[in-house]
Amino acid sequence: MGQFRLHDWNDVRLIIACAEHRSFAAAATAMGIDQTTVSRRIANMEAAIGRPLFTRRRSGATPTPAGEALLERARAMAALADDFEGAMQGLTSFQTPKVTVAASEGLLTYTLIPALMGQDKHELPLDRRLVTTHMPKLAFTTASGKADISVMATSPGDLPRVSGAVHVRRVGTMNFVPVASRDFLHEMRGVSSFDDLAELPLLDIGIYRAIRGLDAWNGLVAGKQDGDVTVASNTPKLQRPLLGGEGISILPDYSTLYEHRLAAVDVEVPSMAVSLWLVSHEDTLREPSVRELYDLLAGMFTASAWYREK
Repeated sequence: MGQFRLHDWNDVRLIIACAEHRSFAAAATAMGIDQTTVSRRIANMEAAIGRPLFTRRRSGATPTPAGEALLERARAMAALADDFEGAMQGLTSFQTPKVTVAASEGLLTYTLIPALMGQDKHELPLDRRLVTTHMPKLAFTTASGKADISVMATSPGDLPRVSGAVHVRRVGTMNFVPVASRDFLHEMRGVSSFDDLAELPLLDIGIYRAIRGLDAWNGLVAGKQDGDVTVASNTPKLQRPLLGGEGISILPDYSTLYEHRLAAVDVEVPSMAVSLWLVSHEDTLREPSVRELYDLLAGMFTASAWYREK
């Protein structure tokens, strides 16, 4: 007697068909195979277990006690298979899971959340009209390790620091310019070049110092006395002193779109930029809602004139 292992679910179906139709020929017709195949596969199972499963007669085939024992379990497996197929079919209408997007506080607050959530209170660098399909439930975070999709910024020429089976796509460049409140600029005197900004109060964001693409600004900040520079932890926390006329900072060149109380400083500006990337794990991208959002974000960034290299 050989050791039997079930390799094909159709062998289970074959036992049920032969028992229900009481005929190998009728079972073959029902399963769309020839009678010789039915006889061979039943014989192989009988040889593996060392006893007959069916009694063959001219009048047909009937299960032996061993066949009846397997038939009971085969019908239980068939019921489970039907339930499994029903569950598979149900997944086509399965509730779309929440998709989490990660980015910096500034990019989330002033660009991604308004664009994806349909807020209409600001002009935006991303065209909301590209959102033509039903959006999944969204969550937002600054922790890229906890997100399905991350929008990451690097110094120009650098790749995001990621590991594992991730899909990475460069989607644009964020260009920076010096900005201040309109009231501050109205009172500003004696500024004709970018270097002249070093004589004014500067408002900085701590993360800028780690970005090589902002070296021109970082040089101005480094030349100031510590008490002459106000450092904020992120863009939203920079807004209050900036709009309050406490100094000059750098922000993406589209910042005046969503905050009309700001204006760009009218001087020739050296290149200051970061590269933007979309990052998602390859397994995560197999979820349709994540893939659709990933592609939507890629399309929104690449279609925007504000994220092109100057």
